[in-house]
Order: sequence, then C-alpha cells, then structure tokens
Amino acid sequence: MGLKLASTLAVMFLFALIYAVVFTIGVWFLPGNLFGLFIMIGFTILIILFQYGMGPIFIRWMYRIDWIPYEDFAYKYPHLADAVDKVVAIQEIKTPRMGIIHDLNPQAFTFGYTKNSARLVITDGILHYLDDNEQRAVVAHELGHIVHNDFILMTVVFAIPLILLTIARWSYYTVRFSSLRRSRDDDAGSYIFLALIVVAIVSFIAYYIGFLISLFVSRIREYFADQHSAELTENPNMLSTALVKIAYGLLATGTEAEIKEKRKSSVRGLRGLGIFDPKKAAAVAMQTMDGTGRVSKRSVEAAAGWDLFNPWAKYFQIFSTHPLPAKRIQRLNEQCATYGVPVEYDFSGARAIKEQQVGKSMAGEFITDLFIKKLPSIIFVILIALTAVWIFGFFGFITIGTLTTINNLILLWAIGFIVMGFGVISRTSFMYRKGFVPNNVVELVTNINVSPVRPVPSIIEGKIVGKGIAGYWISEDLKFQDNTGLMHIDYRFGLSIVDFWWALARADRLVGQNVKIQGWYRRGPGPYFQVDTIWTQEGRRFRNYSKHFTYISAVIFFLIGAFLFYLWFTVI
Repeated sequence: MGLKLASTLAVMFLFALIYAVVFTIGVWFLPGNLFGLFIMIGFTILIILFQYGMGPIFIRWMYRIDWIPYEDFAYKYPHLADAVDKVVAIQEIKTPRMGIIHDLNPQAFTFGYTKNSARLVITDGILHYLDDNEQRAVVAHELGHIVHNDFILMTVVFAIPLILLTIARWSYYTVRFSSLRRSRDDDAGSYIFLALIVVAIVSFIAYYIGFLISLFVSRIREYFADQHSAELTENPNMLSTALVKIAYGLLATGTEAEIKEKRKSSVRGLRGLGIFDPKKAAAVAMQTMDGTGRVSKRSVEAAAGWDLFNPWAKYFQIFSTHPLPAKRIQRLNEQCATYGVPVEYDFSGARAIKEQQVGKSMAGEFITDLFIKKLPSIIFVILIALTAVWIFGFFGFITIGTLTTINNLILLWAIGFIVMGFGVISRTSFMYRKGFVPNNVVELVTNINVSPVRPVPSIIEGKIVGKGIAGYWISEDLKFQDNTGLMHIDYRFGLSIVDFWWALARADRLVGQNVKIQGWYRRGPGPYFQVDTIWTQEGRRFRNYSKHFTYISAVIFFLIGAFLFYLWFTVI
C-alpha cells in the first residue's frame, strides 16, 4: 500500500510542478502573446489526456479491488452474469472485467477508457444488503454507463470548462505581470491590456457556467443509466428499492421473527457500551417495515422529504454530479407504466410528513442557516461598506459623523474584528450544538428539518462495517450500521494531514468493531454523521477536535482586533 500511495502522490506532484513551470513560462516570457496562450491550452489538453490515461491506473492503485476471472464470477453470481451477458450480446461489446471490494459499504462503480475496456466493481455490501433483483438493477445501471461510453463523453464535457479557466488565468496573469514591467509612459498597449481584462472576466464567467452545465450533463447521464437498468430488468422498482438502501440506508427486510432472531447476538454485544436499549431499537426497526417485511412507505417518504422539500436539496443538486435519490426514484416511477408494474414508492405522503415536521415552508430555516454559515463574512462585508462610505462619502449624500479621522477608522475595524470573532463563536455554537441524546439511523434519516448547518446532536450505537469510500486506501470516513440502517460517518477534522493520518492509522482498525459514536447528524446532500467521539467495545476512545479547531479563526480575529485597538490607543 505504501509504495502504491507514494508513487501515485509522486506522479501527481511532479505533474503539478511541471504545469506550474510551463504556466509561469507562458505568462512571464510570452506576455500578451497568443503563442503563450496556445502553449497553455495545449498543455491543459495534455493534462486532461494524462488524467484520462492514468485515471484507471490510479484507481487500481488506490482501491483494494479483488479482480475475479469472469468464469468464477459467473459461477458465484449467475444472476449478475446473466445481466452482463445480455448486455454484451445485445451491444456487441467486450465483457467488462469484474471486481469486488471486500467492504460492507454498498457501492458500485465503473471505470476504463472505452466500453470495450471497462471495469465494473461492486462491494460486498451490494451482495450483502441487496436482494438478487436489486443487485441486478445496480449492475445494470453501471452497465448503462459502459454502453453509453460515459468515460469518453464526460472527459470531453469537463474538459471544456478547464480550457476556459486556462484562458481566464492566462489573461489575468498576463495583465498583472506585464503591467508591472511596462513603463508608466507607455500607452501603446493600453487597449490590449483592457481587452485582456475583458477576456479574463468573460472567460471566468464562461468557465463557471460551463462547469455547471458539465454537472447538469453528468446528472443526465445518471438518468440514462437508470433508464438502462429499468430496460434491462423490465422493472424500475428494482433500482428504486436498491437506492432506498444505498442512499438512505434503510435496510429493514424479512419477517419480524427473522429480524429479532438475527439481532440477538448484536444486541448482546452492544449492551456493554452503556446506552443501548434493545427493546426500543427493535420497536423502531419494526416501524420501518410494512406487512411484507420491506421498508415501509412512510419511512421512505420521510427520508425522501428532505430531497423533495428542503431548500438545501435544491442548492446541492446544482453542484452535484448525481441527481438526488428522490428525483431518480421519481424518474423511475414514470417508467413503471411502460413495464406494467405498480409503483413501489410514489412519495404521495411526503408533503404531509414535511408539513407535520416543519410546517408548509422551510424558507425561514434556510435563510437562518445561510446567515449563520456566512455570519463572519457578512460582518466583514459590512465593514468594507462602512469603510467605502467613509472614504467616498457616497458622493456627498451621506456623512458619517464621528468617522472623520483615520483613528476612528482604525477603531471601526478593531471593533469589527472583535465582532467577527464573536460571530465565529456564535456560528460554532449553532453548528455544533450540545445536548447529545441516544438515537438511531432511521430516526435521523427521516428528519427533514436538518442541514449541513442545522444538525441533530446524537449518540448512536452499532458496528463499523466498512470505509466511507469502500476499498479506498486513504478514506478517513467510515460506514456504520445499527439495528435500523446504515449511516455514513464523517471524520473530518479540518486539517488534511490529520485526516490522512486517521485514514492510515485508525480507520481500517475500526472496521468490524462495535462502537458508540457521539456527534452531529447532518445532511448535505446525503445523510452523514460527523464525529465528536468514538468509543469502542474494548474501551478505547477517539476524539475529533473539529469543533475546537473552528475557534482558531475566532482567536485570530480577536488578536487582530486587539492589535488595532493598540494602534488606536497609541495614535490617540
């Protein structure tokens, strides 16, 4: 693992270094010269081709994938091989290379260069938590990406914004560096520099729009892959129920007696952690089931209610490569009539659940969340505005009264930085609330009034079943399961080096252990649980100081404010 990781990081570092050198040469020695721009565009294209060529190699290096000869795969999983063989025969493509990641986090993905050199990977979690029909639906979805040649298409789509960004950067830095070296009396290039500024601005705007369009195209490709799954299985509900388990972590299956029997051993193991109430957990688990042992419609509607009605969902949808699960299920529902099957989850009661939890509108909560999240920035903008008013006087229409000296301006900024420090503390108090209470996956996932900013402080108990990114060597996150479902555990300390150390030294060792986790349940866009403290059954305790780390910026603001107060007292 060490050699693979080191070689991957070394290659990435060297390529970044080469790009920086070439970029500097193109800007510094060829300012305003179109030849320099062509060099940078050409080099950007080379980087894209390099990523396209090396991407599959990096994936094989960075993921623990057990590659299985297709004959063995077909013998072990004939229902999946049937789907693969059917697509290979119809589309006349080569059989994808099949791999399995031995991790209970249910994930699946494909990668490769073309549809004739594809790899299809699933995890043990797909085989463990999903029934045979759901497994076929997931594999059919991934096969959809292969037959649609999404590897090439998305490489081209995402390349266009990168080229626009290169043009914008080249224009900006050409103006910046060239303006430093040209004579003050030289006005010959004024129009050229003005044109370059316009090009930089237009290119940046075009890059941003192009990036959003690229994400939109990516979401469309996911819908097409979903459609391919529905066509191959001839039942869109198979993928819908798989999405409920994978995206929302709602797992209740089997009869009540089977579930109780299955959980006896895990209940005994978790009692020793201190807060687990097996009777309550069993009762909650039963509420997630319908009469046939499947996940109840109400539980799914409540989980999907966040995707459908929370304003944060619309925000995340814009910047996501995948559609929200509820949107995908709704699209799949539209195809049910084509195959003559009833809709499994129609979300008809989702709005009533939302209104019961939070009322008819969630705009107030969303605005409050944004205000809290951006509070220090809002204070800073107000300071800039007051300073502008002081300097320019709004063309004489407004007078500031006491702000007539530099001393008072220093005092304004001193007070402003102190207020920003308290703003950081207020934001941290809101985002990292106290009052941790015992909870479980299904109760958390069915809570609609939650966001990345507005958490539910909780304590959950269960088992770590896998890594947050299944099979990824340096994934610091984890996958958790209790008696009601699965949950993504977000370690996120706040420093990349700490996250990297945790991934290598701690995360793997926690897989398979019974744990109690104290932290904050959030959603954005998927459900996740941010760690404060992890206790293992062996008595070990792991803290995460991400909350405390946020106070560093508050301390910095206070120190700057104190320094400005010192200047103010000294000058006065």
